[in-house]
Amino acid sequence: MTRLADALQRANLGQDARVAVRPPLAPPRAEAVLVPAAPARIDAPAPALHPSSTPTLIAPPSLQNDLTTWRSDPELVGKLFGTDGFSSAALEQYRKLAAILHHAQMERGVKVVMTASALPGEGKSLTAVNLALTLSESYHKRVFLVDADLRRPTVQRIFGLPPIAGLNEGLKAAEDRAMTVTRISERLFVLPAGRPDADPMSGLTSDRMHRLVKQAAAAFDWVIIDSPPVSLLPDASLLAAIVDGVLLVVRAGKAPFQLVKRTVETITHERILGVVMNAVDFAHDRNAGGYYEYYGYGYYGTSKK
Repeated sequence: MTRLADALQRANLGQDARVAVRPPLAPPRAEAVLVPAAPARIDAPAPALHPSSTPTLIAPPSLQNDLTTWRSDPELVGKLFGTDGFSSAALEQYRKLAAILHHAQMERGVKVVMTASALPGEGKSLTAVNLALTLSESYHKRVFLVDADLRRPTVQRIFGLPPIAGLNEGLKAAEDRAMTVTRISERLFVLPAGRPDADPMSGLTSDRMHRLVKQAAAAFDWVIIDSPPVSLLPDASLLAAIVDGVLLVVRAGKAPFQLVKRTVETITHERILGVVMNAVDFAHDRNAGGYYEYYGYGYYGTSKK
């Protein structure tokens, strides 16, 4: 068993029975922990596409001020970076996660990152949004966030974007057409999922999706893609193949270890940049810190409720 698999199994078995499973947007009792995995296989950076290539990403010329309501949404306040009540522990951990990715970009050219999970409700969409906000606000990077969870779009729901036209419509159009990008802040841009799709795989692994990712990588400092849960995506490895690396989000006590192990095997170890352990209850699990330290991973503190 690899170090990654062994660490995941220990995390799965070591959770206190009092840790309750909560909805995706519920604040974790302990914040994200990044467990480094094997170095990701990084392909050579793609050159910028010719202006006539499609699909074209069209960004609005100025900031859309009517999209700031998410900062005061009662359901999101305290759960998103930059909102009132967002814990200092969570802030520090997301900054550390962003710093790790920043170093990976400097050393290995990582630029396109996908967030994935074994099951729905493990917090991958919230992780993707907070990571995008952290990179754009703390690191002042131009970030392109793609809501590619076409079965259950969450990113567009967080920002209050209408599900009328987005990635799904662009991928399924009879002909290549421009996809309009929504500007959330000075440096954060979002491509919404559009209308939900029960069978999104053909579009997500299409040549059109490949070209969109290449165009985005040429135009932005970071591209973050929120994908459907791997257990619901038979060909997840095909989607993982178009990114530089994958952050696997695992909610403590939710996904069985064997399912997480199969998820890792589906994505492949080479593609996994690391594992974000979500909702780890260090306060009640006396062994939680010990096994991370034993494996040399460490963890980034906890938050109290």
